[in-house]
Parts: sequence; C-alpha cells; structure tokens
Amino acid sequence: MRALLAAICMSLVAATLVPVPAAGATGWHAAWLAQDPWPVLRPSAVVSYTLRFRNTGTETWQRGVVGRQVNLGVTGDSTAQADAGMAVAWLNANRVATTAEASVAPNAIGTFTFTLRAPATPGSYRLPLHPILEGVQHLEDEGVFVLVVSDLGFHSTWVSQSPYPTLQPGQTSTPLNLVFRNTGTQTWTKGVLGQEARLGINLDDAQWAPLAVNWPYPTRVAAQTEATVAPGATATFTFQVRAPQTAGTYSLHLRPVVDGAWWMEDQGVFLTITVPGLPPAAGNAPKLTTTVVQSGLKFPWDLAFAPDGRMFVTERAGNILVYASGAAGAPQLANNAVSSIRAEGEAGAMGIALDPAFAANHFVYVCASRTDNGWLNQVLRYRDVNSTLVFDGYVIRTGMFAGGNHDGCRVRFAPDGKLWVTMGEVGNTGFSQNPNSLNGKVLRVNPDGTIPEDNPILAGAFGRTAAFTMGHRNPQGIAFQPGTGLAFTSEHAHYTDSSTGAHSHATVNLLKPGLNFSWPNGAGPGFTKPVWQSLDNPYVATSGNTFVSGPQWGAWDGDLFLAALAGTMLLRLEQQPDGTFKTAGVLFNGTYGRLRAAVQGPDGSLYLTTDNSSDRIIRVTPSQ
Repeated sequence: MRALLAAICMSLVAATLVPVPAAGATGWHAAWLAQDPWPVLRPSAVVSYTLRFRNTGTETWQRGVVGRQVNLGVTGDSTAQADAGMAVAWLNANRVATTAEASVAPNAIGTFTFTLRAPATPGSYRLPLHPILEGVQHLEDEGVFVLVVSDLGFHSTWVSQSPYPTLQPGQTSTPLNLVFRNTGTQTWTKGVLGQEARLGINLDDAQWAPLAVNWPYPTRVAAQTEATVAPGATATFTFQVRAPQTAGTYSLHLRPVVDGAWWMEDQGVFLTITVPGLPPAAGNAPKLTTTVVQSGLKFPWDLAFAPDGRMFVTERAGNILVYASGAAGAPQLANNAVSSIRAEGEAGAMGIALDPAFAANHFVYVCASRTDNGWLNQVLRYRDVNSTLVFDGYVIRTGMFAGGNHDGCRVRFAPDGKLWVTMGEVGNTGFSQNPNSLNGKVLRVNPDGTIPEDNPILAGAFGRTAAFTMGHRNPQGIAFQPGTGLAFTSEHAHYTDSSTGAHSHATVNLLKPGLNFSWPNGAGPGFTKPVWQSLDNPYVATSGNTFVSGPQWGAWDGDLFLAALAGTMLLRLEQQPDGTFKTAGVLFNGTYGRLRAAVQGPDGSLYLTTDNSSDRIIRVTPSQ
C-alpha cells in the first residue's frame, strides 16, 4: 500500500510540472495575435503601443457594459510598472486599456492601445499583460509581455584592436589600441563627465590594478583619444599594461562605459597577455580510462551536475532523470516528466542547465518541445525539491517553433550569468535570415527571460530581442572557453569557403554580437566564416561540445571536444594562434555509436551520452 501511495504521489507531482490554467466562465477566451515592436526610448519619453487579441470564445466583448467589457490588465494585478512611472492615462494602475472597438464578436479581433512612458532610470522593464473580463474572470495568460527599454543613447560596437602582447615578467607593453564605433545617438565628449567614453574593466574588477601603467583609474584603462566622437564615428582607446611576474596567460575583460551614465555593450572583448614560461598545457597526452556509469537509457540528450554531485539527465521522450552522482551505478533518485511534451525526431526534452546560484535558488532550466498553442520549443524553469522538479515558470514561452529536424535547443550559462539557448531553423531556411524570428539563432537572455540591455539589435530587426547571432542551421552545442569566456557553437551547417572552395557539413562558430553565419546562403560579404570546418568526408554531424581544463588533461588542457552523431566519434580540436581550430585527434571512432552530449564534470572527467536508442552515459577520466 505504501508503494502504491508513493507512486500516486510521484505521478501527481510529475503531472503538475507545468500548470494548467483553471477553467473559467463558459464562452470567454482570448488568443494573442500581434503586437507592436518592443520600444526603445529615452528616459521619460512616451510612446503609443498596441496589442491585438482574437476573441476565441462564444461571447461578444462589449465596451462599457458591466460583465462584458474586456480590459488588458497587468498580470498578477501588479502596480509595480505604474509605480515605476510607465503608466500614462491607463484605466488604473494595473489596467492599461480596454478595446478600441465598441464590440468584438467571436473570432473578431480586439485592439488594445495605450501609452507607455520609459522609466527615468535606464534599463529594461518587463510589462506582462493578458485580457481580463472585469468582474468575471481573467482570460488566458499566454506569457505575453512588452519589454520597454529606457535608453540613454550610449552604445558601442567593437571594431579592432592591437595584437595580444607577449611580455617578459614585469615588462611594460608598447601602447595598445582598441577601437570602438559609436552606434548610439549621443556624441561622446572628452573631459565631460556623463559624456566621455572610457574603456573600463568589466564589472569594475580591480584585481588588474597592479598591471596599470598610467591608467586614469584602477578599473579604467583609458579615455577616448578624440575630442568628440559623433554617432557613427570611431573612438580610439590607447593604454599600456605591465606584465605580471608569474608566467601564464592573463585576460582583461574590457568594455566601454560612460561613467555617471551607462555601461555600454559587453561584446566579450579581451586583452590577453602572455608571459612566457611553462605553459598551462604542458605535459603529455593524457591516458584515458572509460567507464559506463549508466546504461539502459533512451536517447539521453544532455546532462548537468549539481554542486552536491547529483547528475541531472534529460531523455528526449520527456524525462528528467536525477542520479545520486556520476559514479558508476549511482542510484536513480527521481524521474521527472515534462508535461505536454511532443517528442518527434530531434525534438523533445533536450538541453539542461543548472543556475550558477543553484546552491541557493535550486533552479533547473530545460529546453523542451511542447504542445502549447502550437508545437513550440520552450525554456522552462523548475525548482529542485529533493530531486523532485517543481515547475517555477517560463523563461521563454513563445516565438521558438519546434520541429523534428534541426531543432537545436541546447542551454548553457555563460560566465557572466546570462543564459544562452541554441535554436535551429526546424527545416525552414527562411527563419535563419529573418532577424525577427527566434529560429535559426543563438539566443541570450537573463535567467528570468528578460532581454539583456547589451544584446545587439540584429540588422533589419524591429528592435532588441533575445537573438544574439543569426544565420544558423542546427546549432546543437555551445561552450564557453575557460579564461576568455568566449562562446563557441558546434552545428550542422553546410559551408563553402569562397577562397578555397572547401565544402563542409559541420562548423564551429565564434559568437559575437550581431554576427550572421550565412545559412542558407553560403560564404559572402556580410557573413562570418567559421573558426573550424569539417571536411566533406566523413560526414560527422556534430552535436554537443565542451572545453576541458585541468592539469590531468596535460597537453590537451584547453582543447575543444565535439560529440559526433553520424561520425560516431569524439573530435578533439586545438586552437591556433590566429583563433581558428584544427582537428587534432579522433577518439572512440565507432566504439559507442552516435554521441550526443559532451560535458566536463566536477571531477574533471568528460561525460558523454550516446544516441542509439539503447543508450549509455560514459565517463572519460584523464590521468598523467
């Protein structure tokens, strides 16, 4: 009897991973149809904004009639947005508008137009909205929101920089230059606080102050050289650094800032100083020991480790398995089901990542293909409660179409705490070059789903969105390089090098804001070349990727590993001085069949998942 009750309880928990809205009064329903592009405004500026919803019920909406007037309300009846100064002539603090139409019959469209004011404090503000039948019920909440960006007009983009210096211990560099373009609307003026552009160390990290040579401040390496830098013009930042006394590689993460006003875009720009000596990757090629730690799985797509050692694994069918550890035969603690999953082909429960602050907030993020007003990829957030996952909310609910082919859906946290999501074009090549689509893109969001203020605005886009780069086909892996924090995807993307004619079926791309990686157009002006390409044969079909680090990896420390599906192998790539990668070795060629995920565990070992229907998790342990 106890076993039966436990099984029933677990089923109920699994069934509530994603909540189902409560049934309301008969005949009153709505479905989101369209809305204006998200506004970017100067602080305190106002804009008229419109959303449209279709009446999907059987009752007519009637403006001015008690019990029939449908208003557009703030989700949760929150007044926080009005308190921030966003409300301009709203119906009240949590009702932004009613229908422009006197009546909206079933299947007709209701228009809600209202005025927004950008808050005086710069930043991104999220206004969640859904229709409400006043006095009767809240209609469907489809996760619709308006992202209002209060923007001072200070923006920049990286143009060029001096080569990375190699210095002897204690040596001072020659003058180094970084050039940024003013991509905002405000002129940068030298010597005027609140208008002068300076090159700062990201997050005001003062640990680099001992390297300073006549820097204006411990966390500001230089100010603009030019007296004024108008919108569209470029600014030069010139400075020197002193090499540390200890041999190694040192990276300064740099970012323009207008002090007293605004940090400008963080584009992952680094100055890397090399001090010769025993390199970090010194040693021999490691000896590898492989261990099957779990077996009998069905298409395990991704895995992640908790700080306490537990291993979380997604199975494409819609399961999130939790094991006590990554040890061989570790007991399974839970099997959590993602509700409304639609697993077909390459779609289902896919990427998984744990919050960098997991020890405090217990958040788990999963990219899954679900039926929710259509077949959509969604990023879901759960809260871990003793290995049972309780649904916490949607990070990204709409805008990402799912498909049985080219689905992408890997999720990873960057060193700066942003959540990145790879999204394939699901077999529709038009998505990749459409800047207003989220498919065929790599996405970057805050952990709550809001859009980072330093995300780029893609060329031709209506405004700033979650999209960070475009022109992708099927990016199934994303990894961040230790030390630099740079993001690299591995993806299925046909690419022909126009200079050599070489054709490839798989690529590794270095992601920088706003880049276009050409799919389906091939090489050409305006497109970015991969940093690694496969050869025509064999057809490897890369999936997950990861960098490895640690002295146990010896000469392979810092290398990038790619799991291959059709190639049934693990590829090892070495980075070259020019930033590109070369294939340095092939491991397990045909040994384990198709390989889906490659993740470095907390013990320094590499964990691989197979993709053969009767599947395993394999630990690869290096030693010197």
